[in-house]
Amino acid sequence: MTDQNQLGDDSLQAQLPSWARAADYIVFLLFIMALTVPLSGGVRLRSGALRFTVTSPYRLVVWAALILFLRHVFARQQPIHWHLWEAIHRWASSTPVRAAATTLIGTRLAIFLIGYLAVLVIGYPPGAPPVEFRNDAGELFNLPLRWDAGWYLRIARFGYDYSGGIGTAGQQPIVFFPALPMATRIVAVLLGGKAGSYVLAGTLVSLTAFFCALMYVYLIARLKFGDEESRAALWLLAAFPFAYFYGAIYTESLFLLGAAGAFFHAHHRQYVRAGAWGLLVGLTKPNGFLLSVPLLIMAMAPWLPPSLTGAHISTERRVRTWTAALAGVAMAVMPVVGTMIFSAFVWNLTGSPIAWAMGHAAWGRHYTGLAVLVTDRYRVIANEGFAGYLSQGPLDFLNAIGVVFVLGTVWPVARRLGLAYAIFIVLSILPPLAQGGMLSAGRLSSVLFPAFIWFASVVPSRHRSGWILSFAANQALNATLFYTWRPLF
Repeated sequence: MTDQNQLGDDSLQAQLPSWARAADYIVFLLFIMALTVPLSGGVRLRSGALRFTVTSPYRLVVWAALILFLRHVFARQQPIHWHLWEAIHRWASSTPVRAAATTLIGTRLAIFLIGYLAVLVIGYPPGAPPVEFRNDAGELFNLPLRWDAGWYLRIARFGYDYSGGIGTAGQQPIVFFPALPMATRIVAVLLGGKAGSYVLAGTLVSLTAFFCALMYVYLIARLKFGDEESRAALWLLAAFPFAYFYGAIYTESLFLLGAAGAFFHAHHRQYVRAGAWGLLVGLTKPNGFLLSVPLLIMAMAPWLPPSLTGAHISTERRVRTWTAALAGVAMAVMPVVGTMIFSAFVWNLTGSPIAWAMGHAAWGRHYTGLAVLVTDRYRVIANEGFAGYLSQGPLDFLNAIGVVFVLGTVWPVARRLGLAYAIFIVLSILPPLAQGGMLSAGRLSSVLFPAFIWFASVVPSRHRSGWILSFAANQALNATLFYTWRPLF
């Protein structure tokens, strides 16, 4: 790929020592924090006898000035103002960043506006929202605070608790994985740690993760297709009927970021980075550990026929050594490691390492199998027709649209992108369907980015706008239901 498609600047990195580059970024972050302290009230953390308090911007400025002084004493080339400006300018003007920013702004603002207008014009049904979601901050500020967002914010503010009776004592927070609450808590503390800070922090985490995920999806698409197809893939993904979750305080943005980042770096044999993203996925969602399977296929690509790897692996990359194999396996197991870390925590809290899985029964998830899922719907359609099915289960149909779409792309994705991408789709959608039917099935389908990359490559350019608008119209309907507290799961 050309330099305009990369997210960094290799020439700048070659001229400055790594420690000097790190020092420049630390100084920049300290100054940003110093600017936010007067607005947020500062940071106050306490853990037992340990306390960490930053309530004055002057201390941060002094630390930044000290680091800046030492940096320029030992590395005088490229002053910080020149280095940072060039790095930020090159990053902001790169093709992936511009494509992601255009898609983010063009879709999230519209969905937020639709949700806000839906609340004002349509309003809530009787009894909604729940009492704990009502406050005086205003409808616009609280727009992301819907449904499961309350659980994530509760964990971010107060941590995990357990009242006993796995799966029988009602809904409990242990079924929600920690990556999103942890990230939300960190940002909220920097914003002052007040109740409203957590809503804003959760929204910022989701939007930022979605922005970064879009950059990775673009880069993955460019491995096989051109710029036009890659941009179209971003718009199709962001306009998908269930993509409104990317602006809500839900895990979809983090999961998409971790999965796309892991795939991209695994392709380039950057196993440390791929493993880090895989670890994030394992800490983000209950099915995150399944990402290990496609990552293992990518790690073993040099030993597999090129037809199974999507012909991405060039001759110089097909290095068959035990060192490369072990590094690849270590990378691939990181999603499982993430899930094991959370399971160990849950074990200590509840006495069972799989309490997080058993707890989903309180949300109506129990194993029925795929055969029952299909035959039940076939029986309704056979007896009462398609119109009867729609009248009995409109929400079921809306979720089924997403499932049918992604499952229909599995075979062509395997042929065009490789087996690993197809397996990722299959493992991300079929096990949840067998466990919970169409419950949240549309939401699960929204993160399966290989389907959108393939679809963008086969839809003629003259038809892409129509497909994007069709997706967006359905997303507007779903967003209206979501933001006005109508069930869509």
